[in-house]
Amino acid sequence: MTVGLLTVECFLSQSLSLKDKRRILNSLFDRLKHSFNLAVCEVESQDQWQRARLAIVMVNTDWRMLQSNLSKVLEIVERDGRIQVTHTETRQLC
Repeated sequence: MTVGLLTVECFLSQSLSLKDKRRILNSLFDRLKHSFNLAVCEVESQDQWQRARLAIVMVNTDWRMLQSNLSKVLEIVERDGRIQVTHTETRQLC
């Protein structure tokens, strides 16, 4: 079993409040969960309305397949016009 962790730091320029931020992120989370079997949450900057750090976790038996799927997840995040990705990191946890 291999666990992959993708961390994504984001800037949400269209967010004018924490309520806006929650709406944008929940929409993204629903789309990702619908497309992939993954876990996603906001892990930092919960009190800042234009910044977010997301943790996305997937499990698979093949690391290469996991990397491919995490790349597809990142593409979806980057294509969302409301979110500007500022930094990413992909790690194999086990």
